[in-house]
Amino acid sequence: MSHHHGSAVARALAAGLGLVASVALPATAQQQIPIGTSVTGTLTMSDPVLPSDQSHYKLFTFMGSAGQTVQIDLMSSDFDAYLYLRDQNGQNIAQDDDAGGGLNSRIVRNLPYSGMYQILANTLRAGQYGSFTLALQASGMAQPAVAQPIVTSLQLVTIGAIGLNQQVQNILSAGAPLYDGKKYHAYSFECTAGQQFEMDILADWDNYAMVFDPVGNIVARDDDSGEGLNARIVQACTTTGTYRLMVTTYSASSSTGQYTLRVQGLGTPTPIQAQPQPIAPVPQPIPTAAPTVMPTNPIPTPGQTGLIAIGQVLRGRLETGDQTMADGTFADIWQFQGPAGQTITIDVRSDEFDTYMQLLDGNGNKLGEDDDTGGNLNSHLTFTLPAAGMYQIVVNNSGQSKRVGLYTVSIR
Repeated sequence: MSHHHGSAVARALAAGLGLVASVALPATAQQQIPIGTSVTGTLTMSDPVLPSDQSHYKLFTFMGSAGQTVQIDLMSSDFDAYLYLRDQNGQNIAQDDDAGGGLNSRIVRNLPYSGMYQILANTLRAGQYGSFTLALQASGMAQPAVAQPIVTSLQLVTIGAIGLNQQVQNILSAGAPLYDGKKYHAYSFECTAGQQFEMDILADWDNYAMVFDPVGNIVARDDDSGEGLNARIVQACTTTGTYRLMVTTYSASSSTGQYTLRVQGLGTPTPIQAQPQPIAPVPQPIPTAAPTVMPTNPIPTPGQTGLIAIGQVLRGRLETGDQTMADGTFADIWQFQGPAGQTITIDVRSDEFDTYMQLLDGNGNKLGEDDDTGGNLNSHLTFTLPAAGMYQIVVNNSGQSKRVGLYTVSIR
């Protein structure tokens, strides 16, 4: 069931609940800059404002290539810098507050496609103005003369195929191809739209996982969400086609070696079957899922913000006295602390109403939403957290009637 609420709210949740959407920006506000340069500018009261919080911004555009890694820095001694990277349609790709040190912003991002991108030089709060410097550079472009060619996402060399509930073992050796200067193995993976899967790399070295969609866009990446230094990605396929799953390293200097790549369909009871391997299989322990813990927590009082931690399953209730959305329906807020780069899965389930869920950052910016992906009118969302900090889950009902009832919310 499709469901939409109001389209613009302040960054802070206290300004009211709703969706923060990417906005169409006036073409007259744009300034194109090439990669490898820096520009200076001044934010003034005459600059355009973001509808979400009325903060002023200047808009810059640049042309990038698929697979290219760029670093964007916004530096100012006059205001608390805030930086957005958006695609050519104005949809958020990344955003940052203070990663550049002090009150400066920094975004480092591998570009998903070739074409135009947008940079918003912004302030953390409305009413801040002053001069700034914006620097745009590409990282990792210089390669040693003996290095193998760096491929783009559409040129990945696959060494085999893997399916749901299968695992393969191999060795990532010195002769492997390079992506972004790092050795990799890529496997083709056939996936249908809506299918959810978990990708695990099991090894005794610091591995890194990436997922590419059928047109070559990077849709997920992870470093250490698994056990120890192992990577784990939980992902839902948005389109039907051939995806590519990459096993690589966190940095070009990281050691490599033997690994097991495991792909498991979420909710699928079929036991994992090993594929024929190019090397002798080495037994690897396969972690078993922890038993589901039934929630026993006291239900927060109406209008009270709840606290939840990753790994918990808690109860809640939509009822009179809760906060309300722009369309008048009731909503509960749950806050949790999340680490940068971790992929989490949020589920909201109820037998009493059609659930609807949003994920917001600590400033109230919408990061994701879902209505019925969890099946039986339940909500399910998988998302990789962009930064360490406080996040918020908004639990709501689908449709404009003021539906009430019990539900559970979980994060894993």
